Amino acid sequence: MASFNDLGLREPLLAALEDAGIERPTALQQAAIPVLRREGNLVARAGSGSGKTLAYGLGVLDRLSPRETGEDEAEEAAGGTRLLILSATPEAADRAALELVPFAHAGGLSVSASGGGWGTAAGQADVLAATPAEVMEAVRSSDVKLEGVEAVVIDGAAEIHALGGWEVLETLFDHLPRDAQRIIITAEVIEPVEDLASRRVKRAIRYPAEAAVPDNVPAPAPTSTVGYVPVADRDKVDTVARLLGGNGRGEGDVTVLYCRTEERAAQVAEALSMRGFLVGDADDPDTEVAVIGSAPEDEDETETPAGQVISFDVPADEETLTARHGGEDPGFILVEPRELGHLRQIAKRANFHAQPAGIAGEEPVSRSADLRAFRGELRRAIREEDLSAQMLILEPLFDDFTPAEVAAAASALLRRRPAAVAASADAMPAAAQAARAARPQARPAAGQTDAGPAPSAFTRLFISLGERDGVRASDLMGAIAGEADIPGSNIGKIDIRDTFSIVEVPADVAERVISALNGTTMKSRSLRVDYDRQRKAPAGGRDGGGPPRRMQRPGPRDGAPPRGGDDRPPRRDDRGPRGGDDRPRGGGGGYGGGGGRPSGGGGYGGGGSRGGSGGGGGAPSRGGGFRRPRED
Repeated sequence: MASFNDLGLREPLLAALEDAGIERPTALQQAAIPVLRREGNLVARAGSGSGKTLAYGLGVLDRLSPRETGEDEAEEAAGGTRLLILSATPEAADRAALELVPFAHAGGLSVSASGGGWGTAAGQADVLAATPAEVMEAVRSSDVKLEGVEAVVIDGAAEIHALGGWEVLETLFDHLPRDAQRIIITAEVIEPVEDLASRRVKRAIRYPAEAAVPDNVPAPAPTSTVGYVPVADRDKVDTVARLLGGNGRGEGDVTVLYCRTEERAAQVAEALSMRGFLVGDADDPDTEVAVIGSAPEDEDETETPAGQVISFDVPADEETLTARHGGEDPGFILVEPRELGHLRQIAKRANFHAQPAGIAGEEPVSRSADLRAFRGELRRAIREEDLSAQMLILEPLFDDFTPAEVAAAASALLRRRPAAVAASADAMPAAAQAARAARPQARPAAGQTDAGPAPSAFTRLFISLGERDGVRASDLMGAIAGEADIPGSNIGKIDIRDTFSIVEVPADVAERVISALNGTTMKSRSLRVDYDRQRKAPAGGRDGGGPPRRMQRPGPRDGAPPRGGDDRPPRRDDRGPRGGDDRPRGGGGGYGGGGGRPSGGGGYGGGGSRGGSGGGGGAPSRGGGFRRPRED
């Protein structure tokens, strides 16, 4: 087993590891740190409990030196984030940032996590941990700049995908420097993660190295079985006390309790002593429990005494699992819910069968047929499905409630939902179909050069940023996906013109996109978003695809006869503005300036003949026409 000294880490990091009581690297850390110190890319299949945060943290921090005063202006201007950590949830980001604080500070670097609660602003920290959505929002508001990022870590890629942050993550990669080091840590290598790695993480080292085994070769049968007890960290001492008192220890048997570090072992030993257990050395005949914070190599050399073995912390790798639990009495493993995926992985690689372990004194309740079926489904999901993303969602609740209480509440909610979900599922398609059927088909404008109207399931939206503003299709897709929570794959054609853009979105989410984006900031400008006229103008109104035309003059005086014009050809959109031609046209109602939403009377300006026009950027009134905006 290598030591951290063997991995070539700088002295400040080695001192910080010693202060934290961390003596030996895990298998993942041994493999990853040398690669990352050489600025190599990495794709690792690992979950919580494998030492993943220190694996990428130490590897990257070792090569980042603090900025010196007096550096050239270009480097000072870049400033800000150098190591960007993208996590699935704010809680996971905060946890990663806190774990790296002593090691970053040892190297003279600052740490922050978006969402507040940190003394260093997110945009000023050398190390920033956040969710993809939080980073995207900070980038749009210019609070965080990505030009100086030297390494990016996707910590929990499968969980990010499961929680709906994938489209924003893809967009963020477009903003990162091409030469930035790229690291993916994922509990499960699902297809989208593999696709991202092949496109965005070139020449990456893989961990663990996969053996070339044909798909039709069955996995060997497990040779050992180990029990695990899912428990929050704060409840582990209570659980150990129940295990020590209720699982039939024989006379003279000594329970060996393994902890992650010597410091943690000392804390656990003190807590058990206060509860009346005799804590001492394993070879002392009077000892009831021996608490050990040792490295796996020490475990290999030590003869395990008679009695049960308990891992207070989940083993970091399959070698440690085998060394601790490969004997006649495999014992128990206390595992935090978020670490279950990691435990199952290393158990599979070590040819173990990991199964939930009961605690003596807990009797099953009576069962009816439907409850047995429900529990059977839960057992199947626990054994066969990857629940890492759900663990991340529920984990904050474990600080206030036991996992059993959280599971009971989730079960109660689940068993109340089917009727409401079914009713909603039946109603939505009908509403969407009715909306699409009622939508008028727009006529193509004279001189129009685009590919025609959007498909019937899509609606065109006008967005008040264009090529002159430096906006890109990826910017718009990221904004819609992030703000309106719509997958990027559901967004249609994006047409960026000189001063505005036209985007196709599904008709049933158009209102959500308009509501979410209106008033947000992009490229230092406030967005105006509305239905494109080509799809929403009433019969007789203007066609085209451009922005609502600003009206410079008030509406017609009272009593003036309406002007005809329904039989005139559509107005060309490719002509520049003409002086004196901004007066409202008859037919289907006038147009307000500034792209406000349609009024309650339908279309822009409502009305049938000669609708009134607003001044500049006015919001539509409910009775048709536009209110006069206030002067700024």
